[in-house]
Order: sequence, then structure tokens, then C-alpha cells
Amino acid sequence: MSGGCKHPGCPITKVKAAGYCNAHYLRQQRGNDMDAPMRVRYATDDDRFWVKVSKTEACWVWTASLNDEGYGQFGFQGRTHRAHRLAYAWANGPIPAGMEIDHICHNRACVNPAHLRPATSGQNGQNLQGAYSNSASGVRGVSWYKTRGTWRTDAKVGGKRYFLGYFDDLKEAESVVTEWRRAHMPYSLMDQEKAV
Repeated sequence: MSGGCKHPGCPITKVKAAGYCNAHYLRQQRGNDMDAPMRVRYATDDDRFWVKVSKTEACWVWTASLNDEGYGQFGFQGRTHRAHRLAYAWANGPIPAGMEIDHICHNRACVNPAHLRPATSGQNGQNLQGAYSNSASGVRGVSWYKTRGTWRTDAKVGGKRYFLGYFDDLKEAESVVTEWRRAHMPYSLMDQEKAV
């Protein structure tokens, strides 16, 4: 943020003296470690929030409390909020009623507004990173059908499952299910990126 503390990485916008926020100014005067973690007192909600974020080239990772699902948590206006939802709302305005916020980067701890988009629950469910960890094929939507000794392809969208066929070749099965998702699941970024 321009006009804030000149210490690298400090998100505090209010400057005390010598170009530093109060905490870094006092540390400099006392010869203390300038990079030690700090507790921000009397800070704005914006300052309290961003001091808990580690900004990398891609994701802005929430470094404070995470819930059981891996989403950042932040106390704001007397309630605990998901950090990524606050980051999105502060950057883009109110989240439409009933909408979720989808992480296009697949990192639940990320609060980079450029990595967040509003989505319905169904759209959010389309944007998976790949096959589930227990997949025998390693390919999303392709499973081994033991009775036939072949690969089975399925896709699910809008609560409805679509059978796409049986295939002897795994690559062919993957191609069929990928093409189907590309046409019917626009929020499945892994498939849209393969088309580019």
C-alpha cells in the first residue's frame, strides 16, 4: 500500500515517524528485531486483516487461524468470517445472496481477490483440481469397471449423473470425459485450460 510503513512487507498504512508505523518505529529506536512477528494494537480492520497474509507471486496465503476445512478465519464486527469471503467483498463489493466464493487457485487459505470468484454451489463443485485421491485411474470421471474389465466414464453436474461410455483405453476415456466437461461444465478450469 502506498504511503504506508516503509518496512518491507508491513501492511500498516498509518505512519508514525521516519516512514515507519508505530511498531516498526519503536523497534528501530530500541534496536529490536524489525522482522519479528508483531501484534498490532488499535489497528484498523484492514490493517489487522492484511498483517495475517503472506503475499507470494501467486497466492496470498492466510497465516492465522484456519477452520477444519482449511479456510482462513477472521473476527470482524463481532462475528467470525471466512477470510477469503471478506477479501473478495472488500475488493469487489457485496457477495450476491446465496453465492459461494470459488478459489480458482484451489488453495483454500488464499485471500488474493484475483483468485476468487462468485459461484453457485454447483459451479463451485465443478472446479476440482483433478481426480479424487482414491481414484483407481487417476483421471477425474474415469473409474475401473471390474465386471466388464474396462474403463467407465461419468460426469455429474446439477445433481444429475451422466454416463458417457465404456472404454478399453484410459487415454480415450480421459479424452471423452474431458471434452464433455469442457462443453457442459464451464467452471471446471482444469478442462478449459486444456482447450487453450
